[in-house]
Order: sequence, then C-alpha cells, then structure tokens
Amino acid sequence: MRVPSTYRQRGLKFNITPMIDIVFLLVIFFLVSTHFVNSEHREDLALPTATQSDDRPTTPRRLVINLLSDGEMRVNGRTVDLPAVVQMLQQDAAEGIDDYEVQIRGDREVTYNHVEPILLACARHGITRVGFKKLDESLQGHSRAP
Repeated sequence: MRVPSTYRQRGLKFNITPMIDIVFLLVIFFLVSTHFVNSEHREDLALPTATQSDDRPTTPRRLVINLLSDGEMRVNGRTVDLPAVVQMLQQDAAEGIDDYEVQIRGDREVTYNHVEPILLACARHGITRVGFKKLDESLQGHSRAP
C-alpha cells in the first residue's frame, strides 16, 4: 500500500472567485447605467414654445388627516374630533371640489370604523379624490407631541 505524499488539510475552503466576479459585474452595470441616465439630461434640445398654455400650478388643495393607533385624529398638528373634520370638509367643498383631495394617513392598527365616517363625509360632500397612506412610525411619535 502506498503512503500519500501530500498532507491533507482539514476544514472548509470557500472559492470566492465567482462572488467577486458578480460584484464587479454589478459595479460595472451601475456605472454604465448611471452614465446613460446622466447623458440623457445633458442633451441640448430646442423645445417648442407653447402659445396657448396655462402656466398655473396644478397642485390640488389637500386636507391631510392623520389617524393614530388609539383612534385620535390630527389635522395640521392639532387634535380634532369627527364633527370638526366634517365641518372642514363641508367648508372646503363649498369652495369647489375640482382641485380638492383628502389624504387619510393611518396607523396600521387603526380599524375601519375610524376611517368609515371620514369616507362617508367625503361622499356626502361630493369629494371623490381620497387617498390612503400608512403613517410612518417616526412621524407618529412626533405627531403625538403637543
């Protein structure tokens, strides 16, 4: 029987060459893609001028209602109750609802029975532009401050 001439090491060896290849390919991809994005903005174009345009901003009037996890409603940093929100909606709808929207920002723990009265009030006053967003945890702690 032949005695092995090389000594075998115990343990694991990782071949990281494929991982390095992939990382370099990703770096090259992002460098090339950002170059193309930057070159699109540098193109000098002679854009046509509009003779019949309206330069007024098209940003809608917006009412943002924050619903906290305990059911508390806040508008513009103030704690309000449902009748006050309904009154705000009624006043804003009287001014015109063409460019008016309501944005409801709620905590994930808010139940639908806190949201439903706001939606019904919007429907009663003809407000159809209603949006929903999740209330950020960082903002929730800040909005509870007096």
